Amino acid sequence: MADERAGRTEGLGNRSEDNNRLSRRQSEASEPEKARRSPAVRTLLWILRKGIVPLIMVIMLAVGLYIGYTKLGKGSSGDVFHWSTWKHVYDLIFGDA
Repeated sequence: MADERAGRTEGLGNRSEDNNRLSRRQSEASEPEKARRSPAVRTLLWILRKGIVPLIMVIMLAVGLYIGYTKLGKGSSGDVFHWSTWKHVYDLIFGDA
């Protein structure tokens, strides 16, 4: 029984080694593909990767302002993105009492 367990462990070790070899082959195969991209494409992809999070944050801010002003505050949906609306809210919160 102990021999069977040892055999299983060795078999798993061989499988993981095979998986490592396969993943190395796949990564080696994909490396030349990355090298073929032009600098302009690589720069564009880098900008898109780095810019997606701030873009999503700005979109969620706009959605939050809209929901908060129209649904929770019962305000007009046309007034949500006017600068004067938010200046008035700021003055109400931080103005002298």
